[in-house]
Amino acid sequence: MIESKDKRPGSTMKTIDKAMFLLGFFAPETPEYRLSDLARAADMDKVTTMRILASLVASGFVEQHPETRRYRLGTAVLRLARIREASFPVIAVLQPILETLTGEVGESTHACLFSGKGMTTIAIAEPHRSTRVFIDPAQPLPIHATASGLVFLAYADDAIVNEALRRLNVPTTYTDSTVKSETELRQRLEEIRKNGCAISSRSFENDVTGIAAPIFNWHGKIQATISAACISTRMTPELEREIEGVVLRASVTATRAMGGEPPNTFLMKIKENA
Repeated sequence: MIESKDKRPGSTMKTIDKAMFLLGFFAPETPEYRLSDLARAADMDKVTTMRILASLVASGFVEQHPETRRYRLGTAVLRLARIREASFPVIAVLQPILETLTGEVGESTHACLFSGKGMTTIAIAEPHRSTRVFIDPAQPLPIHATASGLVFLAYADDAIVNEALRRLNVPTTYTDSTVKSETELRQRLEEIRKNGCAISSRSFENDVTGIAAPIFNWHGKIQATISAACISTRMTPELEREIEGVVLRASVTATRAMGGEPPNTFLMKIKENA
């Protein structure tokens, strides 16, 4: 009996990669796709796209609307998310830290994870004041235009940084202060590594200053970010420095609460900036 090529280990891995690639196209701004539209976006032929989608539908990761025939994420994603949070809680651990941080700085705060293309907000705390930054958890944050994204890149592995630089060949500019070139991005990342913290003023939205720090895992690698999103017109150099110190200390608290340990070089930067 001749074995199907699709059952060879290498071919199977390629199929899994393609399935993960297709799942990555579903986003808040594009929650549903027609088969032809998804195939076009992924630069795949319709037969291959339909075959992969059929497997994802069978496993519950994707579902197809019976009338519109559009594909969307399925409930299996929710099941895995619940298992992950119940077994290795992230939101439950970070939420009280964010509440404390917001109480100290008087601004909106949030925690983010890298989602392959940008930063995904997983937890938010808002201050009790009428004028504050609104953070939409459904909106992906661009990695080159936000403090969360920049601090993640500063501590990320080279492969992630190189991919971000590749995408900057056709950068999306949100404001006059958005990073626009590879040279500028590399300079920003070097500054962030020296300071331990990213400050990005008016680079994504015109009246928002983000101040972000890394959350490390048990290997000393960045796994998430913690940030304060401040109204730019409220900021002074003194207040900015004060919030920076509070965010850095919160990042250490969050790292240890999640079972990690900040690298000694990072802890030394905090002491130097104290």
